[in-house]
Amino acid sequence: MGIPTVTVGTSAFTDLLQLEAEQRGLPELDRLIVPHPLGGLKPERVRARIDDDVLDRLEAALLGQAASS
Repeated sequence: MGIPTVTVGTSAFTDLLQLEAEQRGLPELDRLIVPHPLGGLKPERVRARIDDDVLDRLEAALLGQAASS
């Protein structure tokens, strides 16, 4: 089956992520969308944005238990 993966992107790039996935023949690519922006933020600010819901969705996607969003 391979190694479970999830593509993480920010809300500003949702459409681009979908387009790229479709162009590569992976329209059902597991993905996790988080609030934009992340670039330029210190690691502690990024961690503060990642709540339990995001972690639960990431875990579920990696375990194949649910579609990520």
